[in-house]
Amino acid sequence: MHAIQGCDWHYSHKDHQSVWGHSLVWLMVHTFTQAFPFAFRLYDKKAGKSKIDLAIEMLSSLKVKRAQPVYVLMDSWYPSKKLIEACLKQGFHVIAMLKTNRILYPKGIAIQAKQFARYIESKDTRLVTVGQERYRVYRYEGAIHGLDDAVVLLAWKADQPMAPEHLHCILSTDRELGDEDILRYYAQRWTIECFFRQAKDQLKLDGYRVRHIRAVKRYWAVVLLACVYSIAESRQNLSTGLELLRSRKDHSVVEFIYDAAKQDIPIDVIKKQLRIA
Repeated sequence: MHAIQGCDWHYSHKDHQSVWGHSLVWLMVHTFTQAFPFAFRLYDKKAGKSKIDLAIEMLSSLKVKRAQPVYVLMDSWYPSKKLIEACLKQGFHVIAMLKTNRILYPKGIAIQAKQFARYIESKDTRLVTVGQERYRVYRYEGAIHGLDDAVVLLAWKADQPMAPEHLHCILSTDRELGDEDILRYYAQRWTIECFFRQAKDQLKLDGYRVRHIRAVKRYWAVVLLACVYSIAESRQNLSTGLELLRSRKDHSVVEFIYDAAKQDIPIDVIKKQLRIA
């Protein structure tokens, strides 16, 4: 038995090598103003469920009153035919980064996106501004591998050469969206990267030492609840929420000491209450 149950070797894109640990699939819900962690699943290679299966499982539990369109944002590892079809079945559109070797079918000819991009010249693109960045964008509409009808934006940062190594391919199943909106919506996916970093740095998402997998999952659930509570209390983001809660705690400690001193409570009792004796 391993020291911590459920661990395995997983490839880390950050470290560019396999690392020993747990692999989680997370689903976050992003509103107009806030992003909340909604659900998570442990990816266990021995369990027989792929990350795609886990993502579909979580999405199927998401019940949304669709007064507005719902967009599922994902990086280039997830937009498989199976997952896209599951999203569309629920009435959700998909906006996702594609790998540059994804097959497109311009005029019915199968070609990898990075190969097709070689035929695109600067005059064929239009400049699009998203936040502080400007992009040269070519809009492809038609079939891609695994999907009969979609939009794919082939984009380069305006200050970089239009070379294959600088190419970004962004999929949208909503053909009504303009180029600016597709890129702007996809940029919101960065929220999940920030969430992971904050959860690890500030809530020790990766700092647990419990061994049984049930205890590990309970720990993750506590971290998730702490995130949601912090965000809800601040009505902003996780960092702001944690600062607010820590400030409240500091104030409550000061007020406790002040009240105890007024009641002539011995210092040893105060220390014991604060667990610093």
